[in-house]
Amino acid sequence: MRRIRVLRRLLKKMRDAKKIDKHIYHSLYMLAKGNQFKNKRVLLETIHTMKAEKAKEKALAEQAEARKGRARARLARKAEREQKRAAESSD
Repeated sequence: MRRIRVLRRLLKKMRDAKKIDKHIYHSLYMLAKGNQFKNKRVLLETIHTMKAEKAKEKALAEQAEARKGRARARLARKAEREQKRAAESSD
C-alpha cells in the first residue's frame, strides 16, 4: 500500500507541475494501480520514455504536415503554370 501511495503522489506532483499531461497521468495511474511498477525509479524511467515517444511523434507529425504543405504548394504552382500555358496557346 505504501508503494502505491508513493507512486500516486509522484504522479500527482508531476501532473500538477505540468510535467505530464492528463492522458499520460491516467495511463500511468492505471498501470500503478495494476502493480506494474516496482518502485519510483521504474516509474520515472517509464515517464521519461513516454514523454520522449510523445515528443518524437509530435515532431514526425509536424514534419509530415510541412511536407504536405510543400506538396500542395507545388501542385498549385504546377496547375497555375498549366493554366497559363493553356491560355497562351488558345490566344
